[in-house]
Amino acid sequence: MERLSRLVPNGVKDLSHQDLEYKQQILGEIAQLFRDRGYRQVQTPIFEYYDLFKELKGTLEMDRMIKVIDTDGKVLVLRPDATIPIARMAASQGADPDQLRRFSYVTSIFRMTDDPHNVQSREFTQAGVELFGGNTPSADVEVISLAIACLQRAGITQFTFDLGQANFFKALIQETSLADDELVHLQRLIEQKNFADLKRLVETLAIRGEVKQALRTVPRLYGPPEAVLEQANRIVLNSEMAAGISELSEVYTALCQAGLSQYITLDLGLINDLKYYTGILFQGYVHSCGRPIVLGGRYDDLSRQFGCDSKATGFAIYIDDLIAAAKNLERQNGHGIR
Repeated sequence: MERLSRLVPNGVKDLSHQDLEYKQQILGEIAQLFRDRGYRQVQTPIFEYYDLFKELKGTLEMDRMIKVIDTDGKVLVLRPDATIPIARMAASQGADPDQLRRFSYVTSIFRMTDDPHNVQSREFTQAGVELFGGNTPSADVEVISLAIACLQRAGITQFTFDLGQANFFKALIQETSLADDELVHLQRLIEQKNFADLKRLVETLAIRGEVKQALRTVPRLYGPPEAVLEQANRIVLNSEMAAGISELSEVYTALCQAGLSQYITLDLGLINDLKYYTGILFQGYVHSCGRPIVLGGRYDDLSRQFGCDSKATGFAIYIDDLIAAAKNLERQNGHGIR
């Protein structure tokens, strides 16, 4: 019996009644906040067709999906992402692509990881929102403000949101003719802010000198927003890069006007694993946690692949990491959720 009690797969765990009640309390607070802001909760199937993710551009790596075989021989996956199924569902409703539609979710996500230093399990809980039909910076401001409010509602006081711009980097890459493997390596070095290896790699590339300089500069475009925006404008090489910086500046200005400037830094070296992001993207960090608790951004091209050209933005909160941060704060300060 002692041997059987240890038969729990790696990456999953039991929850005691105390831990479950604490988790439900935080989820209840966040779900109520979503409702207060006009986001209607939806649910998608736990199983999805493997081909749904295989055929879409810019989704997860196939090896990270947990696969099973259906009785008809088709390959299914346990839900590896919440945004893509909700985008499919929103597109299937046949609404006006420009109509504002607000959805929220609380769900389990399933992904494989082979990184022993990554505390993210194979099964974890996400809560988030998706805003369809919003094609203005005000939509980005709405979801970023809501993400900030979620951390505040959970009693988190010390956190930072890094804002980036996916189109800025994509437009810069258009100035090169890099092979896919070169691009993957380059992106990894930029996101890791590995300045030494990035410099060596860039020097080997057959690209213009000004492009090399821009690529070396991108991971350094991090920190106080005004300074980052000024430096970014110095390496703009085309109109798309300029438009990306202008949009980022507009969103930051609106967040300042909303009284949220103390939480915001900029990071133009921010590159998310999910390549479907197309504009403003962001990550939320709690100061006591070394990995992002919130991931989000704009994904204007995703719904089009389902036959509905609806612009969209949203975010996901890693609830298990949020709980760990909230408990740490509770131990330090003697209080929990406010």
